[in-house]
Amino acid sequence: MTVTLQSAPNHTAENDIYAEQTAMTSIVSYPQRCNFWGDGRFRGNCDGQLFKNLVLRYRATRVADPMMGSGTTRDVIAGLNATGRHNIHYWGADLSTGFDLRTDPLPGPFDFAWLHPPYWNLIRYNDNDPRDLSGCATYEEFCNTLHQCLRNCYQTISPGGRLAILLGDIRRCGTYITLLPTVLAMEGELGQLRSVIIKAQHNCSSNAKSYGRMEDVPIQHEYCVVFKKA
Repeated sequence: MTVTLQSAPNHTAENDIYAEQTAMTSIVSYPQRCNFWGDGRFRGNCDGQLFKNLVLRYRATRVADPMMGSGTTRDVIAGLNATGRHNIHYWGADLSTGFDLRTDPLPGPFDFAWLHPPYWNLIRYNDNDPRDLSGCATYEEFCNTLHQCLRNCYQTISPGGRLAILLGDIRRCGTYITLLPTVLAMEGELGQLRSVIIKAQHNCSSNAKSYGRMEDVPIQHEYCVVFKKA
């Protein structure tokens, strides 16, 4: 399913949100959300600035997001194209549009694919849909299903293209669960590991809660892991 790109407002050169942040490093922080992209009320939604910077850094011309949620990546690409400086083909889909990343092929090839999966059951999106990763009964089942989704993405990437996966850590019953190792273990299957970017989390619903003094520090970071296909 191909989605329709939305139009985006114009911006001056002095305040061009569609310019590449060339000084980006492996640690990024975007405290101010850009409200032109996606819907901040959508649980688990992330700001599109990291996605935009990676698309521009890799000079991507064919971009896929098979878990597009509220459409943040769709809106970023629409804005980039509206500047007249880019002509990027975008394909996006989601469970809500009927696309099942476990089994459905992506209409590639693409030179950049972005994946922002559920962080296991941190947020339950659909309790009644067995295709939903957030409904996996065990962590092992979640990892196996995530691996299946990642392999499906990788198959549609052109040689020299990139696969970027945004991940977060969670706590369950006092146990710290990090999703990073299960993805890093797929190096080779998903190409060559090229970057691990640490992204500070801002404006999360959990930030507004008061937990008192916790034994361990709150989690306020994510990882973006980037693989390159040979």
